[in-house]
Amino acid sequence: MHDGWKLIAASAAVLGLGLPTIAQEGEQPSEPEDSEQSGDQGLEETGEQIAEQIEPQRTSFWKGWGGNVALGLNGASGNTERLNLRGEINGTRDTEFMTTSATALYTYATDDGEASESRFFTGLRNDWKIQESRWRVFGEGSLEFDDFQDWDYRVAAAGGMGYEFIDNEKTTLLGRVGLGLSREIGGEDNSIRPEGLLGADFSHQLTERQKLTADATLYPDLSETGEFRFVGNAAWEMLIDPEVNMSLRLGIEDRYDSTPGGDNKKNDIAYFAMLVWEF
Repeated sequence: MHDGWKLIAASAAVLGLGLPTIAQEGEQPSEPEDSEQSGDQGLEETGEQIAEQIEPQRTSFWKGWGGNVALGLNGASGNTERLNLRGEINGTRDTEFMTTSATALYTYATDDGEASESRFFTGLRNDWKIQESRWRVFGEGSLEFDDFQDWDYRVAAAGGMGYEFIDNEKTTLLGRVGLGLSREIGGEDNSIRPEGLLGADFSHQLTERQKLTADATLYPDLSETGEFRFVGNAAWEMLIDPEVNMSLRLGIEDRYDSTPGGDNKKNDIAYFAMLVWEF
């Protein structure tokens, strides 16, 4: 009888039923432990461990941003009246799990009092990092407005894979390949175009105060062989006042469209000099 009770009590203790066990005949059974309290404590500790592991992923999207504001202005008066204005806002957020970059750009120009350029561009790209790998997954989208194109607006979106060829303290080189769609609204052709994407981003810290950056992206039209868009930028930047984080940026921008529409030229090249404030 005693042996049977020992077996039942031991089994119940293993299952967490809280029944007393008897070690030896004649001994008083020990007081049962508060199984409910013990179980709650274990669940609480497990929950805290899980929360610590996922906490980095729960960081607000609006925290951790840095970036810069840039402004360039030049002109002439006299025999020729000319004004060129270029403004940019760039933001970057880099975490353990992803890198997000956003940009907004506006350019405006007049010749002899008549507007000759009015263009706005904004874009957003997010890279999801693959842990312990040079590979990453990216998605991007953009909106462009231009008064001097055949179309009124151009919207585009793409996604694919990226690979870090170089990533050290001074130099980074990231390659990207993917697929996307674009549409020019208000022009001769309002159809949605399937596009490929082949691009690269490069940066190199020349000295403590000087930096080189460049990016190039090719968008081949998958519905028309031989047609494509291309966007490229290159810039040299030098810190001129560390107290207010102000830099001088000199650069060039090249935009090419093999089917510009109307009487527009296929290639647009812009040179710029800007003052940049980091934040």
